Amino acid sequence: MAKILLALGASLMLAGAVAGAEAPGTDYGWPNLTDFLKQLIAKVGAPVKVYKLAMDRDGKVDLWIQDQAHPDLVDSWEYDHGAIEGPIPVKFDHYPSIAALDHHVIELTTIDFPRLPAMLATARTKLGQPDARVVFIELERGDSSGFISVTDTPIWTIALDSPRHDGRVEFDLQGRVLDVDKD
Repeated sequence: MAKILLALGASLMLAGAVAGAEAPGTDYGWPNLTDFLKQLIAKVGAPVKVYKLAMDRDGKVDLWIQDQAHPDLVDSWEYDHGAIEGPIPVKFDHYPSIAALDHHVIELTTIDFPRLPAMLATARTKLGQPDARVVFIELERGDSSGFISVTDTPIWTIALDSPRHDGRVEFDLQGRVLDVDKD
């Protein structure tokens, strides 16, 4: 747990600890991930296996994790300005097998949160939108249908918008650009 909190603490020093709406021309109002994950780990214990992580424009976080006691289930934990809510059961249209879930999840300790500010800057550069605002930032393995795939990989997606254009940039866990899409 100390390793997780240390990594997240460094992330917050780089990204800023204040959660809130992003003003045009400023950096994203990063949610306090250290506080969120500290509260979460206190409730569920380690290890935390991430199915999906989503952060919205307002600094709200929705984290889907594999239930440790029932590995065939996924629960959502929400974090909004210091308050954590969960577990909220996730209902799938077609339930994946435990093997598919085990393959899909990403160990929390492998996620390098301090890379996020640089990835956001890269996304703005790649899209040619230096003042674009964050719509959402999401992390999920590329096999979102729940089936094991040979080509799947954890993918960070940063979606941005501006008055004239919208776009998204996908990154791997090491921060390398995988895809750029601008309308």
